[in-house]
Amino acid sequence: MASGVKVGDDVKEMFEKMKLNKQSDDRIRVMALEIEDSLIRVTDVIRQKDIEQNTDAFEIFKKIMLTKNCCYMVYDCHYEKCEQGGQEDLVFSMWTPDSAAIKSKMKYASSKNALKTVLKGVKHMLQLNSREDIESIDDLAKKLGGRVLSIEGKCCEGT
Repeated sequence: MASGVKVGDDVKEMFEKMKLNKQSDDRIRVMALEIEDSLIRVTDVIRQKDIEQNTDAFEIFKKIMLTKNCCYMVYDCHYEKCEQGGQEDLVFSMWTPDSAAIKSKMKYASSKNALKTVLKGVKHMLQLNSREDIESIDDLAKKLGGRVLSIEGKCCEGT
């Protein structure tokens, strides 16, 4: 089912920057996207330099997502797996909380494919519907699969 929603040029530009710039403090770690006037647009961008000393990109990802009604998020996740060592992968998530209006959830679900065609290089795609889906790094570790030892330098339990 096509929604008629198009992906904005700003999404394409920011996503390319997110994929290519991996070394500097200007590196994009979290990007929030929302549908506005039948166009998927970038609404929040958090760079490495924006992250305070006592927090991490996962906490910012979670905080932004949980303050939105429905949204898409792209998160540059740094994690370590037992069998593969340190990794940096892009994680795409669609946040459609149970409390959101059905019409809004349907609009995001039917527009996801248009966005996925632009997001080439995303390794993990998540569907999140409640706080419990992503309450802790352990929840994210399960969704990343395999034996995840740490995310953003914080140890994961139960691996």
